[in-house]
Amino acid sequence: MLHQHEQIRALFPGAKDKTFLDAACVSLTSTAATDAIAEFLRDALLCPEASATAQHIAMDAAREVARQEAARLINASTAEIAIVESTTAGLNAIAAALPWEDGDNVVFCDLEFLQVAIPFDNARRSKQIELRPVRHRNGLVTVADFAAVCDARTKAIVVSSVQWSHGLKLDLAGLSELARSRNAWLIVDAIQQLGASVIDVASLGVDVIACGGHKWLNAPFGCGFLYVNKARLDECEPLTRGYLTLQDPEGGWGKYFSTPEITPFRTYRYVGDARKFETGGTSNYPGAIGLGASLKLINDLGKDALEAHIRELSRELIEGLKTYGARVVTPDEDHLRAGIVTFRLCDTPEEDAALAQQLAEQKIYLSTRYTAGIGGTRVSVHFFNNRADIQTLLAALK
Repeated sequence: MLHQHEQIRALFPGAKDKTFLDAACVSLTSTAATDAIAEFLRDALLCPEASATAQHIAMDAAREVARQEAARLINASTAEIAIVESTTAGLNAIAAALPWEDGDNVVFCDLEFLQVAIPFDNARRSKQIELRPVRHRNGLVTVADFAAVCDARTKAIVVSSVQWSHGLKLDLAGLSELARSRNAWLIVDAIQQLGASVIDVASLGVDVIACGGHKWLNAPFGCGFLYVNKARLDECEPLTRGYLTLQDPEGGWGKYFSTPEITPFRTYRYVGDARKFETGGTSNYPGAIGLGASLKLINDLGKDALEAHIRELSRELIEGLKTYGARVVTPDEDHLRAGIVTFRLCDTPEEDAALAQQLAEQKIYLSTRYTAGIGGTRVSVHFFNNRADIQTLLAALK
């Protein structure tokens, strides 16, 4: 079990009076995040800097912690990280930025959360783009299944690295190799993986990752990040721009704004790194502060240790469910799972929903989720959970 787990659990007071097993919906937040936000709000209240301009610059600097810790989380460079509102914002930004041509196609599987498809459906307003489905087989999809659907006009393979309804973890290494062989983009929604299971972009070759903070990253404040592989940055241009996506002026913005000769009629030189996908204006500063603190906590605790703890608790849950005759929908193999364990103990979806309600009345929080006929009662096993949480759920089911 994770070393000093009780100290870790103390950082999540929301877990004290309930059995919280629903991080895949909206997770609990740690005191590390809320304390960081409280400190930021005190500064917003009092303006401790020498001027309002200096305060604004300090806010921008504080926001950079989220970029640094996101890069650390996935083994990227900070130049490959944009701070965005959510997974949705990240996927929309990249869908609008790709160099589409009539006749291109996008490939994704029928298990996906609908938001994975929507930005690419929206791209069809300006170009004739085909959305190609990969059909699951009893809840499983493989690299070979994707390969069978791709062709020379496949512009992008778009996947959730972990499927939201039943927790299947896809083979990102294999999909990266497939995408490269077809000169296609591999675009990944990682919101159901990061924080529970490690992604190392340096070894995988993924092109894009979008991830909101409110699930397994424990930062539900409308902020996440977008990773764009540095080798791909010059191939896509954002639809929108803001002044903070310009190259910094000599002497900084404080000096620039107090220079009489400035004019909006000028040559605009934009940054070439992933910051170009940010709003470039006033952003969600409290969200970024909370996200940065949450990411730092995960990084400091150790990504590998957290994943091992989650895997151990998940195994205990799966074995316990089997003894009750439950059908575990999530794949049994460790490499095909992250933190989600979905099972069926009832005969109908209506009974699944009733079971979740009965458990909620006992302060055991989980969800009922389905896509393309696959799903059931969904349990999220996170690093703040312990064996007592697993045993409480199993006892209630018994």
